[in-house]
Amino acid sequence: MNKRIIVLFLAVIVLAMAGCGKTSSAPSSAEDLLKKADQAMKDLQSVHTSIVFDESSVTSEPVERSSKKLHIQSNVELDPMKVSEEIVLQLPKQQPKNLKIFRQDEQLMIKEEDGEWQKMTDDERIKLLDVWVPFTAPLMDLSLLEPFVKDAELEKIDYGYALQFSLPPADYRKFMEQVAVNSPTPEEFIHTHTGFPVLDKMDIELTINEKTFFVTGMKLSANVTSYFDRDYVRYKQKLDATYSYFNDIDPIQMPAGALN
Repeated sequence: MNKRIIVLFLAVIVLAMAGCGKTSSAPSSAEDLLKKADQAMKDLQSVHTSIVFDESSVTSEPVERSSKKLHIQSNVELDPMKVSEEIVLQLPKQQPKNLKIFRQDEQLMIKEEDGEWQKMTDDERIKLLDVWVPFTAPLMDLSLLEPFVKDAELEKIDYGYALQFSLPPADYRKFMEQVAVNSPTPEEFIHTHTGFPVLDKMDIELTINEKTFFVTGMKLSANVTSYFDRDYVRYKQKLDATYSYFNDIDPIQMPAGALN
């Protein structure tokens, strides 16, 4: 074979292999990545969610301390809607409460360990779990992050991508105004509607699979102090949510005694 032909043939192979190494679906920016993740999560049929939420607060006068810790395991089917949640709620000086919540379409039920199933409203669930958990469970509401994604940092990690949000005070207030919509009493939502909030830190990390663009995790950490004249309330909050078994959970069965 002519040497020139061999060289041209090898060049074509090299270029073809180089082209195969590229992916047209790779995100071009943080905004593009969030958009791809939002679309992927909208196409999701079922998923398992695991969440740990930890909040503590202290007041200045009188000095009072409070805390809440939640461990939540959720399975969700989206069409038709079914959600099964197992919750461990830990409050100071109390034994942990083991709760189960079951949703089918618009009907919502709750059951304490060894108790009976009872009707529940969305507002009661939000009050029980805090506004942060409904923001992330059983699925994430990514639209709340859209106003801040242009300042987010995009990082390539082993299995996909990470979006890092570090909110300055003005963005923090704007973010909390959106999250407060999940509160049954948004006008009393402490960080936004009362007091004068001073933000020490608000960091959010979103992790996304590079092939499916499903959201695989979200971590939030916030330190905030709200002042009321000479008094204050200081909050520390941490939330760690992971998402797995995409479109691969066991079928959700209606618990005996629920929705009767």
